[in-house]
Amino acid sequence: MSRLKGVTKARARARQRPDILDQKAVAAISDTVDEVHQAGRANIDSMVKRRSGLLRRRYRKAVRKQTKTGKVGYITKSAQRAAFYARFVHDGTKFATARPFHDLAVAQTEGAYVRRMRRALGSTIRGRK
Repeated sequence: MSRLKGVTKARARARQRPDILDQKAVAAISDTVDEVHQAGRANIDSMVKRRSGLLRRRYRKAVRKQTKTGKVGYITKSAQRAAFYARFVHDGTKFATARPFHDLAVAQTEGAYVRRMRRALGSTIRGRK
């Protein structure tokens, strides 16, 4: 009976792929969160005329590796309370026009996120680290 060469190594690589994909996905999420956060802060600076610093200071980011999630914005309860008026600035009111600094930042980085995730999946499938 002939024996195929490299089967043991191929099986070992196949067992490692989910872990490698998880690492690459978290790295892609982290890069995207950084990019959205940076773009959002830049949009706040360019769209908001009156600067108390509260909008910019409380606009934060967080990445959770365990759940593979990322958040950008006013993510804590204290930040939501302190920057309560951020929603009125972002969405506008009857008297003020909307300045969607966060939505614009997400739209600017959406394509890069998709490319990062596809690259992570493709390199994992091909067996590259």
